[in-house]
Amino acid sequence: MDAQAYLIKHGWSGPGNPLNPNQRPGLHGGLGLTRPILVARKSNNHGVGKKTTKDASNQWWLRGFEDALKGVGEDNHEAKSAREGNALTSELYRHFVRGSGLAGTLDPKKADKTDDTPEVSPEELARLKRRRGRAARRAQKAVKKEQKAVRKEARRVKRVAKVERREKKLAERAAKKAKKLEAEKEKEKEGEDYPTPMSIDQEPESKVDLDEAASRLKEKKEKKVKKSTEGEDSKKKSKKAKA
Repeated sequence: MDAQAYLIKHGWSGPGNPLNPNQRPGLHGGLGLTRPILVARKSNNHGVGKKTTKDASNQWWLRGFEDALKGVGEDNHEAKSAREGNALTSELYRHFVRGSGLAGTLDPKKADKTDDTPEVSPEELARLKRRRGRAARRAQKAVKKEQKAVRKEARRVKRVAKVERREKKLAERAAKKAKKLEAEKEKEKEGEDYPTPMSIDQEPESKVDLDEAASRLKEKKEKKVKKSTEGEDSKKKSKKAKA
């Protein structure tokens, strides 16, 4: 802030002259300030930056709220976009003149001429397609072959595991049978070492049983012989009666 310019604005005559017009008597007595400098004094506890010169009755926020409520509920009310205008229609850029853009350094026509890509005939395109198709089929076959090999290896592993389980079961069974045979042999050896004496009462019972079986067989044979002889006699009698 320029203090000298501010004082001259309020009526000061310049350097070398007093601010009070009544201080210097004579011709230069009235060359002081024509308007007094008013200093705002703070005599409250509102804090720094609190302006007391504002009009408390100016409730601008209430007026804005009421103006916004006036358009609520109206059918013909058109909502205005928050973004009005752009850089071309704003006040700042309105005085600028729009010029043409700079063209590129490469000319598309020249670029087309300098392109030396050879033209591909339809036969060559068909060949390329066939080659790509063959390559794709080969890749598919290779993938299928790998998958088949993986499945085959998995089946082989399963078969080997199955054979191992079967052999293990057979070995366990053979071991159990061998243990049983050894136990039976041990029992037989113990019986030979300590034979049980035959009781006297069992001998006649066994003999009686044998005699009864022999007598029954004899009776059956005699009955068969009688039946056969009776059958022959009846046949002879029937033949004689016919004669």
